[in-house]
Amino acid sequence: MSLELLDDVAVHHADGTLLLEQCKSALSHNALSDWSEDFWKALANWIELIESGKVDAAKTSFQLYVTPPRTGKVSSTMHATSEPLATHALVKDVEKKLKARAQPPKCAAHIEKFLGASEACRDALVARFSAISADVDPIEPLRTLLAPAVPATSIDIICQSAIGIAKEWADQRLRQGGAAQISVADFRRNFHAFIQRNNLPGYLPTFTAALTASDAQTVLKNRPIFIRQLQLVEATEEQQLRAASDFMRTSGDKATWAEQGLVYDGSFDDWEESLVRRHAAIQGEVNDVFADKTKIIQGRTVYNRCSILDLPLDSRALPGHFTHGSFNDLAERRLLGWHSEHKDLLDKDDQE
Repeated sequence: MSLELLDDVAVHHADGTLLLEQCKSALSHNALSDWSEDFWKALANWIELIESGKVDAAKTSFQLYVTPPRTGKVSSTMHATSEPLATHALVKDVEKKLKARAQPPKCAAHIEKFLGASEACRDALVARFSAISADVDPIEPLRTLLAPAVPATSIDIICQSAIGIAKEWADQRLRQGGAAQISVADFRRNFHAFIQRNNLPGYLPTFTAALTASDAQTVLKNRPIFIRQLQLVEATEEQQLRAASDFMRTSGDKATWAEQGLVYDGSFDDWEESLVRRHAAIQGEVNDVFADKTKIIQGRTVYNRCSILDLPLDSRALPGHFTHGSFNDLAERRLLGWHSEHKDLLDKDDQE
């Protein structure tokens, strides 16, 4: 499957056949009306692909997907037409209606592209054209597909993740200089593993990806408080980059879990209080055991010990980044710090 390569979506079948699909939102207009620019532009693009030899019309299906449901006389006729004689009649009807108009429609150039194509090209396109417009919500077919295996409370978030995984894979390939093509087998295997992992009742799934190196560097340059707290104890840049990524992922997961009702109200507050208590206990121990060390080393030791903790929330296991990200969130809100004098040092830094 590819995205934005030959078309919005293209399915490359193993037998050499191809499905090209253009997807149109019709919330504010009818993308299948007789003079719809979306409709005729899609046909013109496909004519161009056929004429250029980029696709073999005999092995390609052309699908226009429109949501919410809309209809149009020409598009419906074209959808039902498979014989050349019917196509010729349709072309004559379009030409007649076009001439009868006082003013050419905005899509006139696209219509002319279709009408100006060879008869063989038009016949091949129309014979393999379909207009699909039955879904009020484009996500609903995916929900229906997953419903037998996924609880209702998780289905929307799983759908979002499936779409997000495909988009992220396509973007990765583009960033690497390749085409946005995704192996269906690889995607299916990865998605099955994702569902198996995240459909467990005792596990809160993550729906965020680690920051890219450049995005993490941007966070460091902005010097939010939790990064300044790490710099007070001279944490390495690698530690700061990981903290930036985990902090951002944790914020995203918190928002998603709350929105999806996966975590009870008040659970985060109780859990964060336990983190503060755990931090205080570790800080006390480090002060006793490493009393001969500098406050910077003591603070870095506290941070290192906190960063490897992995505490459950409501008796549910959490993604690996979450506890670490939450400690940094607490540091961002100055509810705890790594350096024992972090409040005074941060205030002094603010004044400078």
